[in-house]
Formats: sequence, structure tokens, C-alpha cells
Amino acid sequence: MDLRLPSSKIDRNLPIPFYYQIFQILRGAIQEQDFSGREEVSLPSENELCDLFQVNRGTIRHALEVLEREGLIYREKGRGTFLRRRRLELDPTALCSTSEDLKRRGWTPSARLLSLDRIVPPPHIQHLLALPPEETVWHIYRLRLANDEPISLQWSYIPCQLTPNLSQKDLTSSLFSLIRNDYGIQLEFADQTIRTRASTREEAVLLDIHEGTPVFEITRLTYDRNDCPVEYLDSLWRGDRYDMRLKLKICEPQ
Repeated sequence: MDLRLPSSKIDRNLPIPFYYQIFQILRGAIQEQDFSGREEVSLPSENELCDLFQVNRGTIRHALEVLEREGLIYREKGRGTFLRRRRLELDPTALCSTSEDLKRRGWTPSARLLSLDRIVPPPHIQHLLALPPEETVWHIYRLRLANDEPISLQWSYIPCQLTPNLSQKDLTSSLFSLIRNDYGIQLEFADQTIRTRASTREEAVLLDIHEGTPVFEITRLTYDRNDCPVEYLDSLWRGDRYDMRLKLKICEPQ
């Protein structure tokens, strides 16, 4: 199925670059697209877009590159350019299992264990977890996937004294549920910081993105019902696949 394009044309009198006008037109058409079916939705070819907008191929490619960076399209060599069906929404105010959150959104979650070590944590993590000197933690490095697509890298630090024999557990499923169900620890609240940065080469390979693509970096310290720190988590989320969604309340003047 082809993307239905509006009759909009670029305005050659505006001081806005042609590629950006084309990007805005295509983005609007993508946002109006009905994704209720299961068919792939393709964009017209570069030649067809050149004819439609009366511009050269370099201008069209520039517009497509911006759409790709925003996670709205993907290109497959020899097949064409296709719309990504939808972006994931991340609610940074909710403390919940990544696996359960993905399931609620209709995605199939999975995880790949990249490494597991028992280490003495760096001083700042030792301080955050309120650990005595030389106390060890499990350092768990995982790649999270949704419908087999990489979406996040996660580094977890969990005190070994709280979770003995964790290395013998299944760490490819929900770590949140494992802590709760296998160790009886009820996670209650967390302190979280969100920032953005460019992905490194190693991160880009694992997340299947271009090096330097923007990512959300979220650091979180999670506590149990007794206000004791249980997990320090450092995670990266693909900026081209996730939107941050927040509900805001009016702040009354003092």
C-alpha cells in the first residue's frame, strides 16, 4: 500500500529550504496515515517524489534523511522506503516493568543478556545504593527488544545480598517481576533523571541505529517499601522510536 500524499506543493517564494518544506508535507501525510491494517505502507520512489515536487534527487534525499532520523520511515535496499507503523510512548512518571508496559501496548517484549558480573561497584553507585566498602553487586547488561526490534540498552546494579543466586535466574525476562516474585521485594518509588546524548559506535551497533543518533539516557534509583535502595539502573532508549509523554497539572501561583 502506498502513502496517500496531499496535493500540497512547496512554496518557492518562502525563505524555507525546499527539503524542509517537503519533510513537513510528508510528515503530515504520515501522521494522517491509518495503520489499522497489517500491510506495509510505502513511500513513492525518489524519482516519483522528484516529479511531484519538481526538485532534484538531492533535495528529496535530504528530506527523507530527516524523516528517517525522526523514526518515521525506514529504507531497505532493493525494496524501497516504508513507514514505521508507530512510535512507542514512554511515560517517565510511571514505575513499572518494561515487559509489562510493552505487553499493554500490544508489543512482544524480549531481552538479550549481554553480560553478567559480580563486582564491587564504582564509588558513586556504592554511595547511591548505601553499600559498605567492598560490598558486591550484580552488574547486568541487557538489550531490550519489542517485536524483535532493539529499543533499549540497560545496565542494572543490584546488591548481591538482596538477591542471592541471581546469576542462576532467567535474566531474559522481566527483572522487575523477578525481584518482586522471587525475592519478595516490593518496589515502591524511584528517583529518575532523563537527558539526551549521541549514541556511541558500540551502542549504535546494538540498537541498529547510526552512530551519533540521539538517544534518551535515563538513570534511575529504585527503592523498596522501607525506603531502601534496591537497584541503580542506567538505560538508553532509541530517540527515533520513543516519545516521552507526560501529563501536566496547572501550577497554582504562590
